[in-house]
Amino acid sequence: MKLRLKLGMSGNHSRTGATGEWFGPGRFAAILGLLIVAAYPDVVFGGNTFYFRDFGFFGYPLAHYHRQSFWEGQIPLWNPLNNCGLPFLAQWNTLVLYPGSLLYLLFPPSWSLGIFCLLHLLLAGVGMYLLACRWMACRLGASVAGMAFALNGVSLNCLMWPNNMAALAWMPLVILSVERAWRGGGRHLVGAVALGSMQMLTGAPEIILFTWVIVAALAVFGIVRGQQSRATLMWRVGVILLLVAALTAAQLLPFFELLHHSQRSLLFADASWSMPGTGWANFLVPLFRTFLSRQGVYYQNDQYWTASYYPGIAVFALACVGVACVKTWRVRVLAALVLLGAVLAMGDNGFAYGLLRGVVPQLGVMRYPIKFVILAVFGLPLLAGFGVRYLENTVRTSRSRCWRITAICHGTFLLLIGLILWFAHRYPLPNEDWTATLQSGLSRSLFLTLILGAICFRSGLSERPRLFAGVAFLTMIGLDVLTHMPRQNPTVTRAALEPGIPTLQKLDPLPRHGQSRAMLTAEADVRLRHGGLSSGMNDYLASRQGLFSNCNLLEGIPKINGFYSLYLREAQDIWALVYQKTNTPAPRLYDFMSVSQMTAPGEVFEWRHRPTALPFATFGQQPRFANAASTLSSLVSQEFRPQNEAYLPEEVRTLVHLTEAGVGKVEESRFDAQRAELRVSAETPGLLVIAQNYDSPWKASIDGAAVPIWRANHAFQAVAVPPGKHVIRLQYRDWSFVWGTAVSLAALAGCAFANALSARRRSKKA
Repeated sequence: MKLRLKLGMSGNHSRTGATGEWFGPGRFAAILGLLIVAAYPDVVFGGNTFYFRDFGFFGYPLAHYHRQSFWEGQIPLWNPLNNCGLPFLAQWNTLVLYPGSLLYLLFPPSWSLGIFCLLHLLLAGVGMYLLACRWMACRLGASVAGMAFALNGVSLNCLMWPNNMAALAWMPLVILSVERAWRGGGRHLVGAVALGSMQMLTGAPEIILFTWVIVAALAVFGIVRGQQSRATLMWRVGVILLLVAALTAAQLLPFFELLHHSQRSLLFADASWSMPGTGWANFLVPLFRTFLSRQGVYYQNDQYWTASYYPGIAVFALACVGVACVKTWRVRVLAALVLLGAVLAMGDNGFAYGLLRGVVPQLGVMRYPIKFVILAVFGLPLLAGFGVRYLENTVRTSRSRCWRITAICHGTFLLLIGLILWFAHRYPLPNEDWTATLQSGLSRSLFLTLILGAICFRSGLSERPRLFAGVAFLTMIGLDVLTHMPRQNPTVTRAALEPGIPTLQKLDPLPRHGQSRAMLTAEADVRLRHGGLSSGMNDYLASRQGLFSNCNLLEGIPKINGFYSLYLREAQDIWALVYQKTNTPAPRLYDFMSVSQMTAPGEVFEWRHRPTALPFATFGQQPRFANAASTLSSLVSQEFRPQNEAYLPEEVRTLVHLTEAGVGKVEESRFDAQRAELRVSAETPGLLVIAQNYDSPWKASIDGAAVPIWRANHAFQAVAVPPGKHVIRLQYRDWSFVWGTAVSLAALAGCAFANALSARRRSKKA
């Protein structure tokens, strides 16, 4: 494949210096692609689809809502169906502006969203292959790095998160392109900006942050070693970052605006879901100290972000060979990153996480320290590639030395596995399956033996058997991870994700936006969150029947809660009031929020009609001014009368010129996803109160004249209406998105002009 001439090899290495020449990018992609198809044939060929955990409860419902808005000709800036309304595009991880989303916008998402994730898994492997080829000039080593980065516990786990999978896929390509750009400048800058922007639009902040941390580490070492002028390097990387931010401003500006008004602060994060104190053992024995969930997936106790971070036993061993035997600055940087990621992933079980949070308090908005393991997942494949290159070069000059290094590595890892198995047998956890741990250790020992043996034996073979041995060696590295536990991503038939469950659609009245909402009780939410059925199909359908998490988006049924990364701060206070801070029912608050259907007492997915639910928009409440604490207390009081009173912030007392209840009514109301039109007949001045979350982009007008929207009942909306018959219009106008789009388009035009000018200059020189 000719692609190697441009991307595959560093300028410091010749073609003859590479080993394993057969493993070009095309052939490697074919091998990896076949393994992915073999692992998920039901998804690839459309019979089944992923559903497990966040794929079915988060990723797929968001894709469905995005697709629905797309075909209605709308940009989904606002989602009215969850949490009484919240921003959608500004969440960032909804992939609204990511170009790859066109795949599931144009094709049925029950098939195409799974394909979207698998294609990015393939892209992750190819991107790592190209990066490794440039760094080590060894195609077989690069193939090992690409295979290990695409197929490891974390990457396979990320198949449940389309945005995380996409960000992980672009990670090596961004690092490769930025390094080329700071060395070569010119047209390489355009490529780095394009790839950096693609990753930025995926909306996985931690993975994006780790990518640029690695770039920064490589840049610092490049300056220290005198490989690049400090001024030139910093200027070029600065330009790349500036242009990436400008090109993605349409996404970033709404996100930062939402973040500013969200529940997340520097004190938001905690050390939950950290790698256990014994977690390093799972790099070698993946089922050590794990338990089997009802859906057949193993998890560590108190760490549920990823089912596995197993890199492959032979990959870990070859990485150790690379660290011990290859004395280059890149290997040292990668080894430091792996160690740093493994230590920080332990959270408070280690010593560094608390110290780092003290030095960089901005990490307080990030949850789950286990995510730092991504640094290790990135570095280990590259170190393994360097280890393969070293063994490939060594075996040509001294087969005995290659055998000796391999034997020492093999014996050391077998000893470590034996110690881990002894510890698991001697000190088992109550819910740990010793038999599963033993089988895990023995099977990984077998893979270690076969893979290390293959890399030594192939050196004595003739050309064709040597080629087959190389393919077998690479395939076994992939199979090691694919078989290290039961499938991390169970599947169900695609019909399970199709919208329109008959029993839900027959609810009377059926909650619709602008009319009423459903409410999952706190008891039912806990049972669905922590329970589960052994049948994946039945478990997911039960969750959909109970409108758990974001499954309501598939039915178009609004409800008062949901599952998102960011919530409006005051709306989160209301959610906490209902689901966390009190077990006392608050029927008056439910009435105000238009809850017409609620989970029946003691049930999980049976619904009961609430005839006392108020309409979305009501008129005439008497204003009561109070601080936030008093307002929240009043909302759950049995004395609260939402049809007669509305609580406004104390600070707007002098701005709202109303003190008495109004006389009038809402004659007509029409609600769309991002706008509403209401006709009000008011005999006296009064408040129009709307049970929809307050957010600054919402703008109101009365008969075409702009009027302010006040925050009512802590988190909702109110408009002061004068006497007479009026048409009140509300529209969601996100100016941060508008200005961000203008910046993005200007940056895109500037980049296109600069690229065309550069191409013209190159053609003149040629």
